[in-house]
Amino acid sequence: MAFFVGSPRYETESSLILTAPPSGGTLSMDPTKPVGLTNPLLQYNDGLRTVAGILILALNSKDELRKLGIEENGSTEIVIDDGRSNADLLGVVTQGPFIHIKVVSRTAETAKGILERAERRLREELTSYQTSLGAPKSTFIAVNNVALIPVEYDGGGKLQLAVEVLVVALLFGFGAAYLMWIRRVRGRTAPAEPAEDEADVPEPAAEPEAAKTLNGRASVISEGPSENRDSDDPPTEEFARINGEMLGLAPDPRKPDQDGRAG
Repeated sequence: MAFFVGSPRYETESSLILTAPPSGGTLSMDPTKPVGLTNPLLQYNDGLRTVAGILILALNSKDELRKLGIEENGSTEIVIDDGRSNADLLGVVTQGPFIHIKVVSRTAETAKGILERAERRLREELTSYQTSLGAPKSTFIAVNNVALIPVEYDGGGKLQLAVEVLVVALLFGFGAAYLMWIRRVRGRTAPAEPAEDEADVPEPAAEPEAAKTLNGRASVISEGPSENRDSDDPPTEEFARINGEMLGLAPDPRKPDQDGRAG
């Protein structure tokens, strides 16, 4: 989707070289003794490279870029250097005074128009410098095109945008998955501690049956209401006789009968 939505990019390039005039940089003061002519392509020296560096610095200033129609952080980009940005010129940048111009824009017309204005401004600046220094026109340095690449569609920008969007989407996806995993781990309850082994806990000793009966009886007598205690069965006659004999509080009621029978 990002590949089709992304803005198209068009680029164009131009490589220029500075050349000296055929008569060199000297004008003869005696018309009868003209200066010997020399092949301009054989007159490359550090002076021409110095002039190329001056022009590159001048065209890269903010005012000049604004005149060319380049806005800061805009959609159109321009590169003006000595050929370092062009792989085809890397091996010969030290041999000659090259000026390389590259323009990238969203429309082919804009890229072509800015490149033409940049070349025109380059020639105007060169002529202005030489005129201001009082150089004779016959010694003016010329600017010649070495190579001109017409406007071409660059699909690398859209591809780069699509890759960037894909990478960002993957990062967001991994981040969301990680957050969900963290929340799930934190939401789990801590495992319950293992219960003590019931076999290790000694069981209470079994209570005798008689003790259970007496304990139940005592609890009923002590805790029950008075009316419940009154309703209990009275002690038997045998129980009263045995208690009397043991405590000596009452005689055995059967003794008189036994004595009478004996007499």
